[in-house]
Amino acid sequence: MMTKSHRTDALVVLGRGVRADGSLGLIARARVDRAVELFDRHVAPRIIFSGRSSLMSEGPVAVTEAAAMAAYAAARGLPASASFLEETSRDTIGNAWFVRATWLEPNEWRAIRVVTSDFHVPRAAWLFRKILGDDYDVAFSPVSSELFAASVALRARDESDIAAFLSVWMEGIRDGDREAMERFIHHQHPGYAASPSMTKAELKARVDAITKARRADEHKPAPAIVRRIEERLADL
Repeated sequence: MMTKSHRTDALVVLGRGVRADGSLGLIARARVDRAVELFDRHVAPRIIFSGRSSLMSEGPVAVTEAAAMAAYAAARGLPASASFLEETSRDTIGNAWFVRATWLEPNEWRAIRVVTSDFHVPRAAWLFRKILGDDYDVAFSPVSSELFAASVALRARDESDIAAFLSVWMEGIRDGDREAMERFIHHQHPGYAASPSMTKAELKARVDAITKARRADEHKPAPAIVRRIEERLADL
């Protein structure tokens, strides 16, 4: 349980891939660094590291994202007693669902702070709200992407495309509806269901279609500009 010195029950760090040698990339390390910093400041008494592998990866993994993050945090001085692993999730939907099912519900932890990259926060916040609802107090601690400035705009656009797909795919699920979410995870989601409603390839194709349509629109003149061009042409 929280003590008076702690402001939240747990920090939750969302995974971001593991290199072939089992080490973390810069983005994942930055997330763990931030979580350890918050732990050292007594924001929470524990850290939950969340992630198995990416949704599109196939076969077994040598080390899960959660385990790799926990090992890195341990090297940074995090006590083993404060480290908790969620090693099933393969996307942000899974992060929220399996953290809830594995750690939050059994321990009655209601207040969490999610640590992830700043470009990921809008989608993550929407999903955690969708999956946890009003029963949980969820805050976010964004990790700056300043070191990756050259690719931040592209990452933000990708996040927006995925969010657009998710808003349609999950529109029938009310915020915090646990039973509906459990059905979605175990009967529809290709990362977890035995017979999902769509394959991973089909899911990717739908997101790609949104991306293609949006990029095409980006090259079209804005309506106001079109009107000004038409007005000027009419004056000729």
